[in-house]
Amino acid sequence: MDDMQYGIGIEIWNDSSQYSGEYNNGKKEGIGTYIWTDQTMYQGEWKNNVLEGFGIYLYANGKKYLGGWKNNRMDGYGEFQWAEGKKYLGFYKNDKKDGFGIHYWPHNRFFIGFWKCGKQHGIGKYIKGNVIKYGVWKEGKREKWIDEREFTNDLDSGDDNYSYFFQWNISKLKKYMEVNDLGKKSNKSLKFSKFEDNSEDHSGNKNRKIKFNDDKEDEDEDE
Repeated sequence: MDDMQYGIGIEIWNDSSQYSGEYNNGKKEGIGTYIWTDQTMYQGEWKNNVLEGFGIYLYANGKKYLGGWKNNRMDGYGEFQWAEGKKYLGFYKNDKKDGFGIHYWPHNRFFIGFWKCGKQHGIGKYIKGNVIKYGVWKEGKREKWIDEREFTNDLDSGDDNYSYFFQWNISKLKKYMEVNDLGKKSNKSLKFSKFEDNSEDHSGNKNRKIKFNDDKEDEDEDE
């Protein structure tokens, strides 16, 4: 039998970063946890050594992303939370907000609407305290305010992601977390015994820490 990793195992590198989880044909594949030296952690699904499927990525500085992944990039529905209290719930494509989403800033401020390539793009609803406004954005810049009726009509005939967002993604994501025990800095739910390696023979399996853009969307929502 060859020396490829199969099943469940632990892999540890000289810098103390480590992976614990499932392997197939020498590649990370299935459910697994990767912890970098600064305690940044990814826990979730893998395919052919990359983040693929659902998973949670916890930064050492307090930021957190929970949602879909495709080829090491945020993709599909996800929830991103910043340490300072900002939150985004919605769709991603190639690491960028793309499709319908809700962005929350501290002090009771929201943007509810559509995004493209990480910026507000299309119709949106802006809420600040008791003030509610509706508008149209293009590449992160507001083009005009519109009335509620126009907003509602455009929303009903718009991107299918809007209804998809409410009807499926949130409940499925949370159910998936419960089933796979994601989001805990622990490996209690898995038993690792088949493979453990501290050598350089499998250094090709080592993953670089994911570097995301800080997602600093334009915020020119003046009164």
